[in-house]
Amino acid sequence: MSPGSSWIVLLIAKIVVSAGFVLGVTAAVERLGPRLGALIAATPQLSVVALIFFTLEQGPAFAAESAFWTIPGMCATIPVFLGYLVAVWLVPGPRIRSVIAGVALGTLGFILSSSLLGALPLTRGTIFPLAVAVCAGTAWMVRRLPDTAILKRAPASPLILATRAGASVLTVVTVTSLAHLLGPKWSGLVAGFPVNGLPVMAILHYQYGADVIKPFIRIFPAGAFGICLFNLVASVCLVPLGLVAAITLAYGVDIAYLIAVSRLGRPRRPGRSS
Repeated sequence: MSPGSSWIVLLIAKIVVSAGFVLGVTAAVERLGPRLGALIAATPQLSVVALIFFTLEQGPAFAAESAFWTIPGMCATIPVFLGYLVAVWLVPGPRIRSVIAGVALGTLGFILSSSLLGALPLTRGTIFPLAVAVCAGTAWMVRRLPDTAILKRAPASPLILATRAGASVLTVVTVTSLAHLLGPKWSGLVAGFPVNGLPVMAILHYQYGADVIKPFIRIFPAGAFGICLFNLVASVCLVPLGLVAAITLAYGVDIAYLIAVSRLGRPRRPGRSS
């Protein structure tokens, strides 16, 4: 594959995958509720796209190293959601101003935290305990947020659907294009940016109000840890097992983890003894 055709294929894949994910996730949140929708949003998305195309264009070793650095990139994603929550508290309205403040403060949080994590001498022995501490600590911090929210589904016009897809596509193309030029370390860190999660949250906030995003933020740290597991498996297995086997195994581990989280977090029925 020539460099020109490879770039075109990559661009098309980014557009199709990002638009499909953001439309699918917002539909899932509207149909299944913010809690389950957030778990779906926290499945590996950009990680998979980056892993595939970095392998094809730069080789398995580059892609494996990038997957390793996506783990601290996911840790840097946590301040995006915390920053968004703080912005909603600081700027409760009008709604459009609140959304803009949330996106701006969340993005700033990612820039600062990813820069800090990129400066640390992280190794395979320290990266996983870091992910555990960040995700578990954040889950504890947001444990008092509501577990669900009332959501009256708004009609989905072509303009709304195009806006949803366009916001995600623009973010994905911009972020991944920059990441592709930075080498495996910073490519992995930038790949942690929630290119679909942040637009989904902003869209839901704008359409339904701030209460809808609180369950989304509450469950996200648990889902983010699943993406860390995905990238850990991928970084270890990609070179010895190949791309298809590594993705299959990594997805298997992440899905098993998300099923466990979903069952453990399921509300107990009243009157049922343990």
